[in-house]
Amino acid sequence: MAEGNDMAIRILRSIHGIFKRDSEPEEFVIIPTDDNTKNKSPVLYEQRNLGLESWCVKLVYNYASLVLLDSREALRRGKLPFSKMEDLNHLLIGALLINPDVTTFWNMKRDLVEKDILAVEEELYFSKVVLTRKSKSNEAFGYRRWLLKRILDKMAANNLHIPLALLQNELFVTNLASEKSPNNYHSWNHRIWCLENIVPKNQSISNIVYSELSYSQEWINNHVSEHAGYHYRQYLIKLVRDHKKIVTLYNSYYNFVVKTLLNTTNDGDCSNLLTYLFGKANKTKFLEEICSYVNYVCILLYDLCVVVDKLNKLYPEHEALFCHRKFLIYSLLKVPHEYHGLDSSPRRELDLESFRGSPADVEENRWPKLFKRSPRCELYNVYSLVSTCEKNFASQNCSVMQLDKYRKWLTHVVGFE
Repeated sequence: MAEGNDMAIRILRSIHGIFKRDSEPEEFVIIPTDDNTKNKSPVLYEQRNLGLESWCVKLVYNYASLVLLDSREALRRGKLPFSKMEDLNHLLIGALLINPDVTTFWNMKRDLVEKDILAVEEELYFSKVVLTRKSKSNEAFGYRRWLLKRILDKMAANNLHIPLALLQNELFVTNLASEKSPNNYHSWNHRIWCLENIVPKNQSISNIVYSELSYSQEWINNHVSEHAGYHYRQYLIKLVRDHKKIVTLYNSYYNFVVKTLLNTTNDGDCSNLLTYLFGKANKTKFLEEICSYVNYVCILLYDLCVVVDKLNKLYPEHEALFCHRKFLIYSLLKVPHEYHGLDSSPRRELDLESFRGSPADVEENRWPKLFKRSPRCELYNVYSLVSTCEKNFASQNCSVMQLDKYRKWLTHVVGFE
C-alpha cells in the first residue's frame, strides 16, 4: 500500500509540474493501456498534449480523493496550515482531470482561490484543459463562471472596462466544448451566460449578437441534427426582440426580406416594412422598438425561407429542423398581436421544450390551438406570406414522416387550411 501511495504521489506531482511550466498543456486524455509493461512514467507530454496511461488511473484517483476528503473540513474551517494548503492543489489537479464531476473538489479549489493560494487566471486555464476531455462537465463550467464573476466584480470595483479578449476567450472555450460533444447544452448555456454578463462597454451588443447569429447559422449548417444549436439561435432571435440596446438595423436580413422575399425597393424607412406586414400601429413607437421589430421579423423570415428551407431539402428527415421551423412559424404569427398590443395567448402556453421535439409531443389532439381564429388575424400580410410559404412547403409530394407530422401540426395547431 505504501509503495502504491508513493507511486501515486510521484504521478500527481509530475502532472502538477507540467501545469506549472511555461508550456502549459492544451488537452488532456487518458490513454488505454493494460499495465505498466515498459516500467516508465505513465504521464506523457508531447506537443502540449497531456496524457495519463489508464493502468494507473484508479491508483491515482483513490489516493488523491482519500487525502482530499480527509482535508476538506479542516480547509473549510481555515485550520489547515499554509504549506498544506499549497500541497492540496496537485491532488486536486489529478483528481479533477480524472473525474471532474465531484462538486466537493471544485469547492476546495474555490476555497484555495479565496485564500489567494491559487490564481484566477491559472484556474481558468486549468478548467479549460478539464473540458478538453469532459466537455459536458457542468461542474467545470460552473467553476469558470464563478471565476469570471470574481474577475468582473474586481473590474467593476476598480472602474475598469471589460476587455473584449475576455469574452472572445470564453466563446472559444464554449466552441471547443460544443465541437467535442453533440447536443452539449452545458456549453451553450455557458455561452448564453457570457453574452448576458461579459459585454465590454466599448462594444455594441448589436454587433456581438449579429456576429453570434452568423456563427450559429454556420454551426447549424454543419450540425443539422443537434437541437442545442437551434435552441441557442432561438435565444439570440428572442434577444434581438427583447434587448433594449439593439438599435442597429441588420441590413443583410432586412435587404433579403425587402428585395428578395417581397421584391420591392428599399425606401430607407424601415417602419414602412412593419406597416406593410402588420398594418398601422395603434400608437407611435420609438426608434429602438421599430429596429427591434424589424430585425426580429427579418431574421425569422430569413431563417424560414433560407436557412431551414435549404437544409430541409438536403436533410428531409431531421427532426431538429422541423422543430426550429415550428418555432419560426409560432414566433412570426404571434408578432402582429404583440405589435398591436393584443392578447394572443392560447388555452395553455407553449414553451420551447415543445419545439425541441421529444417524441411524446406529437399527439396533435393534445396540442392547443395556437392562435384565435379571427378575420383580423388573416388580414395581416405576414399571415398571408407565411401561409403561402408553408402551403408550398407542405405540398411537396414525398413520403417523409417528419413532413407528414408537420402537415398535421400546421392544420391542427396553427389553423392553416
